[in-house]
Amino acid sequence: MSIASLEGAKKTVFFPFQGKNWATKVLIGTGIALANFIIPLVPLIPIYGYAMQIGKRIVQHNEDPALPDWNDWGLYFSDGIKLFGANILYTLPGILLLIIGYVLMFLGNFSFLFDPNFYMTAEASPSYFLFSMIGTFGGIFLIIFGILLGLAGSFLALPALGHLLARGEFGAAFRIREWWPVFKANWSGYLLALALFYGITIGLTWIPYILYFTIVLCILLPVALSAMMFLSNIIHVSLIAVTYRDGVNTLAGQE
Repeated sequence: MSIASLEGAKKTVFFPFQGKNWATKVLIGTGIALANFIIPLVPLIPIYGYAMQIGKRIVQHNEDPALPDWNDWGLYFSDGIKLFGANILYTLPGILLLIIGYVLMFLGNFSFLFDPNFYMTAEASPSYFLFSMIGTFGGIFLIIFGILLGLAGSFLALPALGHLLARGEFGAAFRIREWWPVFKANWSGYLLALALFYGITIGLTWIPYILYFTIVLCILLPVALSAMMFLSNIIHVSLIAVTYRDGVNTLAGQE
């Protein structure tokens, strides 16, 4: 693992709690994420756009991760749609397979509901057992394959979204020939970024769980979940940006 990757990764983990007025900026982001409990998905767009400004500064201007001011809502929405949309498209195949797999498992286990004679006969019809087995085992297979495809999509989304940050264009995320050399030059850094992101997300998840099991502090659970959502998003995008920048620098050094 390169020193650049390790140093950049460390900066992305702690930067939300540094800089001028960081608490106010985090509080605003948490408030926006809290609105997600009222209007699902829509508040995530400006959060993605805000995170994109952090990532663009890292990739395009070679700056360290830092929280910008909340002062350009139009840009947050326009950039947020790009980043959110590209991320969804990379993970959508795995999500769809998971949904189809769970539906098949449900139909396989409860297919007797569609057999009007099931309770009228001493034995269930052979078609019920056949359909049940196909649905159950087919659903399990699709769920496993969906998880693997989702992980692959999440991994490939890292350099793809990094290229989007560098170019500022939605289509840049899908120009594989352009970002693939960057990925090859720093593939170990991308493995580190993915592991760090999942580790940080799991760590942040424990905070709401601790609040949930207390009588007094459980009222703060929505706020804690919202803070976790905001922080995980900006850290994720910052990891993507730093890793992409390291890949570009490594690639330039190889030429």
